[in-house]
Amino acid sequence: MPRKALDREMEKVKRDIMEMTELVSKAVLKAIAALEKNDRDLARKVGIEDDLINEYETQIKKRSIQTIALQQPVAKDLRIISVSMDVAYNLERIGDFARDIAMSLEYIDDGYVILEEITKMGKLGAQMVRDAGDAFVNERKEKIDTIMQMEDEVDKIYKSVFPILKKSVEGGEGKCSNALNLILISKFLERIADHSVNITNRAMYEIYGKEEYL
Repeated sequence: MPRKALDREMEKVKRDIMEMTELVSKAVLKAIAALEKNDRDLARKVGIEDDLINEYETQIKKRSIQTIALQQPVAKDLRIISVSMDVAYNLERIGDFARDIAMSLEYIDDGYVILEEITKMGKLGAQMVRDAGDAFVNERKEKIDTIMQMEDEVDKIYKSVFPILKKSVEGGEGKCSNALNLILISKFLERIADHSVNITNRAMYEIYGKEEYL
């Protein structure tokens, strides 16, 4: 197959990944905003937009498989196309977690207080998603260390959430059911960071070609 045809298909895959990355990153921010503002309409919007994220994953997988089958890429081209499907999967899972965070609002009582730690985790997670997608599509080596540092920060904050909520419940400042839901939300955010690191590992495999990153 002509090189131009392969380049064209690869660019389409990369474009779809960047568009999906932007959608997913915004979904995380919207989910956190819905929690902060107790905005149930915004929460439902996150759920509806998750369908579009799922469509992107399907489209990327189909295009990747067709490109491999019809244009037979080799070496680095093959690495990029093949792991694009993994990246799309990780983005889709992050989208699911954003939806689950937004839908958690249905189970939290009015008047609850969202922890600033959870808000910070959400903003860090959204930035990690955006940077990981950029690192993969545009081979931004300089962003890899930053993403790993943000993951460490997310993990540190995550470990602090349970003691804070436990103290709040024991002191009569918060309901146990709300605390449990906020713990679950913090777990979703921790998993968002993990999936962002998975995407970053795919970027490192794309760049360096070492299977240890898979």
